[in-house]
Amino acid sequence: MITKRDASIATFLRSVPVFLDLKGSSLEILFEFLEERRWDVGEHICNEGEMGRTLYVIREGEVEVLRRSATGNNQSIVKLGPGECFGEMALVELQPRSATCVVRKKAVTYSLTNPELWNVYKSDNFAYVIILQNICRMLSRRLRKADSRIVEFVEAIENATKKKKAPAKKKKK
Repeated sequence: MITKRDASIATFLRSVPVFLDLKGSSLEILFEFLEERRWDVGEHICNEGEMGRTLYVIREGEVEVLRRSATGNNQSIVKLGPGECFGEMALVELQPRSATCVVRKKAVTYSLTNPELWNVYKSDNFAYVIILQNICRMLSRRLRKADSRIVEFVEAIENATKKKKAPAKKKKK
């Protein structure tokens, strides 16, 4: 629970895509359910494979999202900064975390757990619907971006394969 309800926090929350379009009492209700936490560089906020029930919004700092490859190496997916969030899939599906999130620059986050989202539902249906709708929009944008990256990757592999298979051209005398 955010105990200090200053205007800067409300202004920040209004700018976060997952809370976009929340106003008045619907925005105020978030103060009851969001928890502020400070993180040091190198701390793991969540780990791939563990069960998760929390969405995090970054107020300050930077968090890197890593995914383990088939060979066991951690591959960076994205670095996130102020106003961005992660862990949203934990609010809509009860599955293990799909990635590890590591603090790269000292961070302050606000978190919302699945049970707290249920409390938002019980307190303010409008806020609940807006948050879920915004999560769906965010997931859709991320899926579109992932689709684009996959297409670029597949095309690069196909082009590399074609170059290897192409017979060497004979020089004319």
